[in-house]
Amino acid sequence: MKNKILSSIILILILLSSTFVYATDEQVEIPSKYDLRNEISIEVENQKNGDQNKGAVCYHYAKTKMVETYLQKANGINYDLSETYYAYHSEDEEGVFALESDFPNKLFAQIPNIDEKIKLAEEKAVIKNFDYLYGVKKTRENIKKYIMSYGGVLTTPICDNQMDNYKGGMYHSKLNEINRGTHAVVIIGWDDNYSKDNFYYEKPENDGAWLVLNSWGTNWGNNGTAWVSYDDYYNLLGNAELVGSITLADGEIIETKLEDEKEETAETPVIEQQNQTQKMIEEHNNIKNMQDILIVIFAVAIILLIIGLILNLRRHKK
Repeated sequence: MKNKILSSIILILILLSSTFVYATDEQVEIPSKYDLRNEISIEVENQKNGDQNKGAVCYHYAKTKMVETYLQKANGINYDLSETYYAYHSEDEEGVFALESDFPNKLFAQIPNIDEKIKLAEEKAVIKNFDYLYGVKKTRENIKKYIMSYGGVLTTPICDNQMDNYKGGMYHSKLNEINRGTHAVVIIGWDDNYSKDNFYYEKPENDGAWLVLNSWGTNWGNNGTAWVSYDDYYNLLGNAELVGSITLADGEIIETKLEDEKEETAETPVIEQQNQTQKMIEEHNNIKNMQDILIVIFAVAIILLIIGLILNLRRHKK
């Protein structure tokens, strides 16, 4: 009889403990290694040579790819968007995108009757508006959460010999003013354990790197991708751009919701700050109340079990 009672006590303790952990642990688990290509289809682009007046450049490719991955990851829409169309409209209508099937991805000079084709593509544009996500703390953790939920992140690393002649891992220990420029790529993953020994030109002190997608074709890097050290002097996160919302042609709006990751700014209205603070207090109180309830249940269960044990022992003595 005593063994049964003790077994019951142990079982109840285990159940209550697991319930308590489940009720209070709401953090999103971030894996040590992640590749967006394992979840959605991502085509490696081969950027056409040109300039702002002749066709799409690296930034247009990177932003278009960011939008494509966002639509797939957030809404399951798989569009092949035209980088050239976006480049043509990037100054006047930055948020408008058309399909590549409706507008050829070539240099402007190679497209006959381009104005007429632009007008036809405008009528078939699949995205009517685009907004960036502002106010998010660009920490490693937040960027990872964003990629897992919403797709690639546009960023502008330094373009120098390490990128032009990529041979394994990019890392700069300090500022280098010689033969460098800016380039646009998309972060599509990471590996916390990517070995520092994999870096060819310079070796960082720590393991870990971002996986970036370039627009120089599959013959560059690792099938169009490369690794950039977390510790690179030119911090990728500092120039990161994230999608805030996209308005589709039918009026549907797809929005990024990372409210818990946003930083407070001086421009935030006082009443909004008060509401956010009140919300945080309420959430904290709800968790605390749940904890208090579980503790009370736990204590009552123990008391009842002890009383039952004492009564049974008295009965046996009689």
